[in-house]
Amino acid sequence: MRLDVFKPEYLYQPKIALQRLLPFQPISTAEFVERKLPWGMNIRIRPLEEHGQILSKLGVIDLAVTETLWRLTEPGELAVDVGANIGYMTAILADRVSSIKGGCVWSFEAHPEIFAELKYNVENWQKQFKDTKFVIQNIAVSAARGSVNLRMNESFCSNRGLAFVVTKPEKENELLAKNIQDLRVESCSLDEIFINQEIGVLKIDVEGHELQVLKGAINLLKQGKIRDCVFEEHRDYPTPVTELFETMGYRVFRIHRYLTKPGLLAPNSKIARTHWQPTSFLATRNVERVMSKFQKPGWQVLKLMN
Repeated sequence: MRLDVFKPEYLYQPKIALQRLLPFQPISTAEFVERKLPWGMNIRIRPLEEHGQILSKLGVIDLAVTETLWRLTEPGELAVDVGANIGYMTAILADRVSSIKGGCVWSFEAHPEIFAELKYNVENWQKQFKDTKFVIQNIAVSAARGSVNLRMNESFCSNRGLAFVVTKPEKENELLAKNIQDLRVESCSLDEIFINQEIGVLKIDVEGHELQVLKGAINLLKQGKIRDCVFEEHRDYPTPVTELFETMGYRVFRIHRYLTKPGLLAPNSKIARTHWQPTSFLATRNVERVMSKFQKPGWQVLKLMN
C-alpha cells in the first residue's frame, strides 16, 4: 500500500499514519460506527459511504476548509451551516463558538434521511456542550419560503453529499430512465430566519445552489450582518456568486492548501486546482482580521489530539 507521508493529515497525526501502514486493515461492515474527531468530539458515520471512508482514513474531511472554519470562528458568536450533511462542519463550528457566554450553531440539512443522522450527532454533542445552543432544521435554504426539488443521482448511495436542488423538474419516467430520484422538500431563506442578527461565519455547501442561498440572504449581505462566508465554487472566477459578494462589499479569496497551513489566494489565481477535491472560497467583510488569522503556520485542528 502506498502512503503519501507528506500529507499534513499524516505528518500532524502520526497515529493515523501508523494505522494506514498496518498490513491488515479490517473494513467495518456495520451500518454505523463512531469516530473521534481531532478536536475531541465523537461523530457517527457510515463507514462504507465516501465521507465515512475519508474520516476513517484521514481523520478529517477537506482539511483546508476545516482549518479555515476553525481559525475564523469566535467563541460566543452565531455560526450557520447550510448543507450540513451529518454534521462534520457543524462540529467544527460548535467547538469554536462554545464558551461560558453561550454561542449558537444553526444547521440546515434538506434530505430527511441525512437529517436524522445529523440529529443523532447533534443530540450527543449537546450533552457535551451544555452552554451552546444547537438549532437544526430539516429544510432546504434557498431564495424564498416555499418548496424545491432535491435530486439524488446514481452516485447518491456512495456519496450522499451530492444531492442537489433542481429548478426544472423532470417527468417520473425520465427520472427512472436516468436512475435518479427527485424529492420535494420545504425551503426557506436566511433573511426570514436571521432578521438583523449578526452571523460570524456562514458555511455553504449546496452543490451549485449557492446563488439562490445568497439571494435569500440579500438583506443580511447588504447590512453587513454576515462577516465571513466559506463556500464551494466549481466554476472559474468570476462567477455569479463571487460577483454578488463583491457587489455587496465583500473581498473574495480562494482557499488553498499548503503543506504547513491553509493559504488565501487571489480568486483568479492560476495555481492549479486539485482534481480530487472541490475548490472553496472565502468572502469576508474584514480583510485585516482574516489576514491575521491566517498568519500562524501549522494545522491547529490536527494538533489538538496530539
